[in-house]
Amino acid sequence: MGSRYRPNEPRFVDETIDGEALVMDMVRGNYYSCEGASAVAWNALKQGLDVDAVAAVLVATYALAPEQASSDLDSFVAALLAEEMLVERPDAAPDAAPATAPVAARAGPYEGLRLDRFTDLADLILLDPVHDVSEAGWPHRAE
Repeated sequence: MGSRYRPNEPRFVDETIDGEALVMDMVRGNYYSCEGASAVAWNALKQGLDVDAVAAVLVATYALAPEQASSDLDSFVAALLAEEMLVERPDAAPDAAPATAPVAARAGPYEGLRLDRFTDLADLILLDPVHDVSEAGWPHRAE
């Protein structure tokens, strides 16, 4: 069985809309886009499927060779870990997702797995006063 991951919450929040996973880094202000197969892989990983099961989802959904799915997924997971979007979790974690594949709606042809990072709004997002509050919430400023 391969490694399992969970989203690095609450630092990252995400939502998938029309086959695109949008992920926001609430600390650095960057946001990320995963489209098509990348959104399928992101959602399967965040649900707790191990990398072997996610590769199987990609193979079944996009009719890929298992070697290509594994290779692409390894690179994609490395990018997610480098950005600190995912953290590894032990297989025995009590909140582990069931070992079933998520429903993967095929969103067009397979175009590889890619994580697009955008920094153009980071300064504006970090200006939001919600970043300056303590654990007590607004209007209590952090020290």
